[in-house]
Amino acid sequence: MIERTNVQIFVYTTKPTLKVLILKRIPEKSGYWQPPCGGVNKGESPIDAARRELFEETGIVHKESIIDLDYSFTYRESKNGVMMDMMDICFAAEVGEITKVELSHEHEEYSWCTETEARQYLKWEHNVKALDKLVDLVKEI
Repeated sequence: MIERTNVQIFVYTTKPTLKVLILKRIPEKSGYWQPPCGGVNKGESPIDAARRELFEETGIVHKESIIDLDYSFTYRESKNGVMMDMMDICFAAEVGEITKVELSHEHEEYSWCTETEARQYLKWEHNVKALDKLVDLVKEI
């Protein structure tokens, strides 16, 4: 049984070439790089959670669209000292151009990366699979 649902959002632009935004968590939160992400609140839809988390973690409001990447995964992880079965639902958010990011207290750095650079930074296999979905989507457009 899934005890917590999360969203992750790959923010990207294709102008002039594909760049994706990734964030570096603070050391107290393991210090790894990932796309913006966070939990779905009770009564909130995943797409609304994606919009909220995107704003909370980056300050980004103006986006062209939010797209369901049709990719989710499950895992077991400790949250506040309790082991939980979790599911992440992956989205992409297109922005018109590279924009300044206002980091939340959970992050200490950000980078607008090429696909190759993002692959070097991302720690988790499922983040890379979601990036693959985004790259395939962009190629179709």
